[in-house]
Amino acid sequence: MNLRQFILFLLIFCVSSTVLYSFQEQTSGDSSLDLAIPQTPATSQDSTLQNFEELNNVEVKEERLSTVLSQLISKSKKYAIDLSKIQLGLQEPLDTLEMMENIPEIRNAVNSLGQLVQDTLRQDNVRYIKGVLNLLEGVNAEVEKFEEIIDSRVSLIVSSGDKLNEIQQDSIFSLNEEILTIAPDLNMEIRFLQNQIIELKNEIFQQELILTRFQAQLNELYGKIITIGQYFRIRSKELNRRMWQKEANYIWEPRDPEFGSHKSTFEITKESFFANSTFVLYFLERNLVDLTFYFLLILTVGFLLKRNIWKIKNQKDFSQSIFAKTSSITKFPFIASFLIITPLFFVLFDRPPLAFNSGLSFAFAFFSSWMIGEFFPKPFKRIWWIFLPLSLIGPTLGVNWEQNYEERYLFLVVNFITILFGYFTYKSIQEKTFKGKQILLFLIGFMVLTQLFSLGANILGRASITKLFTITGITSFFRGISLYIFTNLVMQFFFLTLETKKSSDIISSFLDFKELEKRFLGILQLFAFGIWSYGILIHLGYFDIFYERVLNFLTEEYTLGNSTFTFGTILLFLVILLISSFLANSIAYFFSTFDQKNATSRKNRLGSSVLLIRLAVITVGFFIALTAAKIPLDRITIVLGALSVGIGFGLQTIINNLVSGIILAFERPIQIGDEIEVGINKGTVKEVGIRASKIQAYDGSEIVVPNGDLLSQSLINWTLSDKRRRVELIIGVAYDSDMKKVKEILTEVLNRENILKIPQPRVFMQNFGESSVDFRLLFWVGSMDIWLEMRSEVMTSIFEAFLENRIEIPFPKRDLYLKTIPSNWQEKVSNPNQEKPDDKSESQA
Repeated sequence: MNLRQFILFLLIFCVSSTVLYSFQEQTSGDSSLDLAIPQTPATSQDSTLQNFEELNNVEVKEERLSTVLSQLISKSKKYAIDLSKIQLGLQEPLDTLEMMENIPEIRNAVNSLGQLVQDTLRQDNVRYIKGVLNLLEGVNAEVEKFEEIIDSRVSLIVSSGDKLNEIQQDSIFSLNEEILTIAPDLNMEIRFLQNQIIELKNEIFQQELILTRFQAQLNELYGKIITIGQYFRIRSKELNRRMWQKEANYIWEPRDPEFGSHKSTFEITKESFFANSTFVLYFLERNLVDLTFYFLLILTVGFLLKRNIWKIKNQKDFSQSIFAKTSSITKFPFIASFLIITPLFFVLFDRPPLAFNSGLSFAFAFFSSWMIGEFFPKPFKRIWWIFLPLSLIGPTLGVNWEQNYEERYLFLVVNFITILFGYFTYKSIQEKTFKGKQILLFLIGFMVLTQLFSLGANILGRASITKLFTITGITSFFRGISLYIFTNLVMQFFFLTLETKKSSDIISSFLDFKELEKRFLGILQLFAFGIWSYGILIHLGYFDIFYERVLNFLTEEYTLGNSTFTFGTILLFLVILLISSFLANSIAYFFSTFDQKNATSRKNRLGSSVLLIRLAVITVGFFIALTAAKIPLDRITIVLGALSVGIGFGLQTIINNLVSGIILAFERPIQIGDEIEVGINKGTVKEVGIRASKIQAYDGSEIVVPNGDLLSQSLINWTLSDKRRRVELIIGVAYDSDMKKVKEILTEVLNRENILKIPQPRVFMQNFGESSVDFRLLFWVGSMDIWLEMRSEVMTSIFEAFLENRIEIPFPKRDLYLKTIPSNWQEKVSNPNQEKPDDKSESQA
């Protein structure tokens, strides 16, 4: 070692010793460094570091120092990533603009409702209070939406603050300057982290100030909403309790001066109109997106109907017959679009004001008037237009805030007019026969009964009941008629759409509209009845009571043995099973129509595989029902064990057929559309079911064959590989016939268009019979659909050729047959070898 290398070694040794010695003192005297360096179990390397002065190996000392610094830098990088995530979370925009715009409007609405509480002289009614409560629930929903936004941001700020405190308390920020000077990169990183923590804490403080301000405003609004809601709920209970009691004098008694308001009906209607307009406008502003979507959907469906009508008119030769079945849509496409879409929004609009709901019901009935003549007799159409103004009772008198004495006489008149309306309607349709007669009779009966009840309640001084049932009876009649028209328009819309796509869609042209109507009309009618019933409960004010009682009944737990259950879980289980069964049958129907389109190509058909699809949908629905109903699987195993006992004793046949159906679905020996023979049954496969399959016989009857028979018996499938069919004929001729001539005639007859050339038609001399020589004809046709037709055509041609060429056809009971054929053929059959007329005249000459 030379002098230069020795000096360099001493220099490195001195610097390293000084650094590590100070580092050891820091670690032994300062606990912050212990936190900064990852704590690991004592190893030989740690003991070496503690006894650093005793080590003479410079390379080991430098390696240990490098390891500690790299760990510190790694931790600083991790904290930098954590701070970046916090910064990104805090930089997400807080939607304060919407709150700043909407909170003043909500405050105005709440203040307006608060003024109603202070007006103790106002005579409220049940329908009005119900409308106010609906509006109050809508306002409360807006406040809760903003509170959710604020709570979400508060949670983010709290978690961010906790994370910042955790990072700031780490010992990496307590390293002394002596260590930081050794690693300038680490020093720079720590200073950057400290500045970033300060900035983030300032940002958190600013956001906390903003959130505190909004939270205070929302808490104030929430308190007022609770107070106002409690007031009107108490008022509603009082009115409901007093509603069935005597509120005013009997109709024959002197007027009760304490009943109702002393304002005129016109004044009350005017004041209520402006107040309700305020509430409706507020509701429209809150639901502007939904309303825009509503009108856009109406326009879209209307233009779609116009487009379909134009396509059918210009592309279909039989457009008039299509338009005859869809005359309502064809004449008024946009009105039809409004009537098709509107029922959806009776249930989708969230807590609409009573005035809005009543106005929408009137519009629904008004636009239905153009369709009345398409579904009901003309006399009823005239009566409908005469009494249509009755539907204005709901959006006028029905939404008045107060009630007065004059309303009693107005409702008396309305009751009499409505009863006359029901009587004239019944007389006009009594002897008519039309599709919706039973529904119309039901609606007439319901309307007349409610009016008679209201009339009696009015006479006996029950003003609130009179108003409720009068408006409910009238509104339910007009809405019921409109919903009946709605169901028919939806089916017409489907039919028109399917007819439009017949030229391009591979499925629609094979859809049987009557079958489609049978499958889906019931669901539409159930939906329409649900909306109708919902409207009655809403107008009477009993929907919340009905909903709570049904909910309590469904959620109440019952004990059976060691098991607890609720009727809600049972109902949910059954509903999901019904939906899965409906979906399975509908999917099978649509795939079957697809198979009919591809009937010429067996490979492209799903056929019996539809059964697997049905089983898969039902199985998935079953397990979803179990999960939704929270039925434990161990109970199912018990049920399956019980079923296995039943299978062993009495269900072998059913299980056999079920398993056979699954085997048919996998092996696919038959497909929908195949021509098969099973025992004595012949026909076309129409359906491969879970237990049995349907075969449509050639005479039109449908044969139900258990799936087990399809596997256990000999099955002949004429279309398993292709649809070709070989035809065999036995033709007998007399012994004195020219056999070469006969064979030429038979060969020539088989040379025709629908007989396949490959395999080649063949003619064989088959047998020497007692009275004839039998020829055997074998030829192929391309499809099972025409083999009978071709067989008949070939036999007819052979018969005519034999007669023309004087070839005798021997047969028994000759004399009986001669009496049945035309007279000009009898001589030819009796003497086929006689000379032709030309030959005879030539021989005479």
